Amino acid sequence: CFKYQQNAPWKELNLPKVVQRRDVVRAVILAGTNSGNLLELLAHRGITFAVLGNNMLGEASVLKDYDAVFSDDVRGGYEMTRHLLSLGHRRIGFVANIRLPWFQRCYEGYRRGMAEAGLETRSSSTDTEDDIESGYLGAKTLLAQGPAATAILAGNDPTAHGVYKAVRDIGLRIPEDVSVAGCNDTVGPLLHPPLTTTREFPQQLGKKLVELVLNRIANPGLAPQHATIPTECVKRESCQPIASMAEKRRRPLVGAERG
Repeated sequence: CFKYQQNAPWKELNLPKVVQRRDVVRAVILAGTNSGNLLELLAHRGITFAVLGNNMLGEASVLKDYDAVFSDDVRGGYEMTRHLLSLGHRRIGFVANIRLPWFQRCYEGYRRGMAEAGLETRSSSTDTEDDIESGYLGAKTLLAQGPAATAILAGNDPTAHGVYKAVRDIGLRIPEDVSVAGCNDTVGPLLHPPLTTTREFPQQLGKKLVELVLNRIANPGLAPQHATIPTECVKRESCQPIASMAEKRRRPLVGAERG
């Protein structure tokens, strides 16, 4: 793990010595959270690299000059919003810390889907890196505003976990009162009810990153290589059509339902 100052000029960064040894390291894959100064440093040192674009801090435009792979979370956020719209929801909220690039991309897809449907966005962004806390506070905010959201899209599954806690704390049920969806399919199957979410494909992302650096080693003069890996909308029990939700709210609890 290489820690560095994200706002420092690239000339002030000191690479680990092992990375500078061409007899040991032929290329570098940047899969964590990174910023443009590190990319500039590697490029000036002539070190081959490929970067996971989703986690880039700062201006994303810097990636146009370098080899990068993306998980298509913009499209994933868009498709999940379209799914909630297809269930009849119109008051759809979005919660996450959208100051962080991976959440900003999902939010962009959500915003696009709402705009196409002629609907206003309903977002609550909390400036915290604790995803569960972000989901909890964001959902509490959205559900306190009238008219309340009938569906909430969370920027990732841990954020959705926070949404679950908030919904239950105010005495509502999922999905009978509020439908909830997430992104990235990490803890979604473990939540109750299982979470509708966007599945990413990390193995394919890693494979493509390796492919790009091998292409670069074999053909140093290639133009910048970019690749985007699609996502999948995984439908589970946390979302219901708006008509079904209304029917269940009207129906009195009997027998096992009271338990």
